Amino acid sequence: MTGVAVFVVDKIGRRPLLLGGVSGMVISLFLLGSYYLFLDDVPVLAVVALLLYVGCYQLSFGPIGWLMISEIFPLRLRGRGLGIAVLVNFGANALVTFAFSPLKAWLGAAILFYVFGAIAVVSLFFIFFVVPETKGLTLEEIEAKCL
Repeated sequence: MTGVAVFVVDKIGRRPLLLGGVSGMVISLFLLGSYYLFLDDVPVLAVVALLLYVGCYQLSFGPIGWLMISEIFPLRLRGRGLGIAVLVNFGANALVTFAFSPLKAWLGAAILFYVFGAIAVVSLFFIFFVVPETKGLTLEEIEAKCL
């Protein structure tokens, strides 16, 4: 799916892929929460939700997050900005990885996936209201648009 995103990102645009992919991630996270809370006798639902999540991630946050961080920083700050963005990305990944098991034990799997779904909804609003479309723009045009 990441390969598909790479080929269509300049035709469709970053924002539509992000909005569509993150919307699918929201649906899959709420499906997973519902599976653990109500539907644990339907394991195919968990498999479908996980596959949907991975596919939607590979169309959106996976490739486009890396693409956009390379575009949005002004040239004079690009090296530092990319370094900080990569550090924050890996730090957030580590935080989720290390916190998952203790949070699952504390909240339960259903509530935890609902919390992740709520965070994904917040990211949808962020993408919709804050993230600029950079399709077809030069780095100089993106810098002028973002500043």
